Amino acid sequence: MSKKSPLPDYIIILGTTESGASAVYQYLAGRTDITDPFKNDNYQLPHIPNGLMSLEAASESAFHNASADFALVQFESVLNKLSRSRTLWHSGKDYSKKIKFFENATKNFIKEITVANYPMHLEWHRIMRSSPQHIISLIKNFFGLREANISPPETRILASKEKIIKAAQKMHNKIFKSEKVNRPVVLDQAGSGWNPIESTKYFYNRKIILVTRDPRDQFVFIKKAKKGDSVDGFIDWYLEMVKRIKNVENNLLLKIKFEEFVTKHKEILDLICDHLLIDRTISSTYDPNLSFKNIGLYKKFLKKNEIDKIEKKLSGYIYLE
Repeated sequence: MSKKSPLPDYIIILGTTESGASAVYQYLAGRTDITDPFKNDNYQLPHIPNGLMSLEAASESAFHNASADFALVQFESVLNKLSRSRTLWHSGKDYSKKIKFFENATKNFIKEITVANYPMHLEWHRIMRSSPQHIISLIKNFFGLREANISPPETRILASKEKIIKAAQKMHNKIFKSEKVNRPVVLDQAGSGWNPIESTKYFYNRKIILVTRDPRDQFVFIKKAKKGDSVDGFIDWYLEMVKRIKNVENNLLLKIKFEEFVTKHKEILDLICDHLLIDRTISSTYDPNLSFKNIGLYKKFLKKNEIDKIEKKLSGYIYLE
């Protein structure tokens, strides 16, 4: 490792749904020279539907003033769901408790990317009402309380794409780097494995590791965790996935196979450490022996016709032991 080479501020581990990326994350999180702010959880704000990627699209390639306003409202809704704790009554990810600067940094981000706020009634406000809201509106109209007499909601315009990206990088530095600890921050699934460069540009000075897996075992885990039982659907899904990531080549990105990370651990660790510019000699609490049991599970859990179909249609992606 060159002493002149700067360490990345962010190390982002990506997978493609049950592809074994958590093993690489656990290795990095188990090192003493890397900060793990989420402690075995993932960070979803960049790629979650109506998250940062959707907001960016609404600011430029999918821009319309009403669409931008709607995208910002939806983004705030996602923020609320990610911030709050999970209860019997609603979902939540508890980000605000896990990271003390999350709520304040995201509020400042919204202020920074809002370039105009001209309250008015827009058609999308009416169209997107829930059934109870629609009924209440009808009742108000019946009693003469028409919308013209009701204060209009905020209607905001988003800043440019470039400003949103810079503001997101600034926001993430406030969230994850405010403690002034001079160590890389590792984040699990803080982007899309199908779109690894674009989905992670909201982090300044990043390095990315993308983990893929033998499709037979990946199908096993998707069936178990996601109830994705259709082998034909999986094959089409897998082919589209590899098509999208096959030609993504960038010096920020290292692609590795889960099976090789386990079976050729020392060799792959050298590649990872060189890519991240981190010290090879620092050990981790991660034990690769615990991951051996997750290789070849298809032999136990898949039907013969499922194995045959995958091996025929996805032969180029099979891990050869």
